[in-house]
Amino acid sequence: MEKMKYIKFGIYKSIIIFPCVIEHSNFRIFNPVSAGFCYIEQDKVKCFGESTSLDLKSNEIEDTLVATKQYIGIDAMLNLV
Repeated sequence: MEKMKYIKFGIYKSIIIFPCVIEHSNFRIFNPVSAGFCYIEQDKVKCFGESTSLDLKSNEIEDTLVATKQYIGIDAMLNLV
């Protein structure tokens, strides 16, 4: 399982997942509301941590739900709640 980075955009309630070699701060122009790291598992996307380059923390519970719904599906997200 590979550790990835993510950011969440507040206006769209969407998450972008990208490799760790890219800095979170490259996405500053999109005004992210949370950022951190994630693991894409078989049944969920687990979000955690923080971005020091953006000075943003992850909202672990909400971001995990949003990312899981977006990347795996609504059924997987509903299994988390």
